[in-house]
Amino acid sequence: MEHTAPSACQRCGACCRKGGPALHAQDLPLFGESGSLGLADVVTLRAGELAHDQVQGRIAPLEGEMLKLRGREGSWTCRFYHHATRACTLYQDRPAECRLLNCRDTAALAAMYASERLTRADLLPPGHPVLLLLGEHEGLVPAACIPELGLALRAGDGTSHNAAKELVRMALADEAFRRNLHERTGIGPEYHDFFFGRGAGALFAAAGVTLRADARNGLRVQSDPLWRSAQ
Repeated sequence: MEHTAPSACQRCGACCRKGGPALHAQDLPLFGESGSLGLADVVTLRAGELAHDQVQGRIAPLEGEMLKLRGREGSWTCRFYHHATRACTLYQDRPAECRLLNCRDTAALAAMYASERLTRADLLPPGHPVLLLLGEHEGLVPAACIPELGLALRAGDGTSHNAAKELVRMALADEAFRRNLHERTGIGPEYHDFFFGRGAGALFAAAGVTLRADARNGLRVQSDPLWRSAQ
């Protein structure tokens, strides 16, 4: 059997299945006409939303906006990971975090983890008309408010009803922004996770809130009974 150095990658795929990398300033050359990445490959995580901090190993609100490679198959598994061969289909042009990652010594990755993260503004030219729309979306669907609203919903007191109404309003507003962007500009749904970030359902789920269809008013929210025990 060929000897493999302990420090060499064993290609187990664990890091790829746990989620695509966050993107940094070093990754800008991967975009553009000659690049290997496009906006449809990216999901925006907005300031204030709950996300997994891989260095600290906990779920916490994001201090600032960040971009990640999207997952696939209904999971966070990196969309460029090929299960059958346990290989990266973007290997030669892989992002900076992937180049630094060594699962046996994560010091280099931890050192750059939160530095010079890309945002949507870095990938859109100054004055891009959609930037104004993104500001309006942030005002009407503030991700930072969702964890607090989730707590209020679970409180079961007088604040629960108001929290439920506000969450439904935010979900409807988020849906309207995505629909209008498609109808007015032709920008398809495959780009919406970049422009608007994760949909309301995903953001609510991270805060222990389930978003469901309702025959009477279209949508309703409820507290996830399993969420508390999972934290």
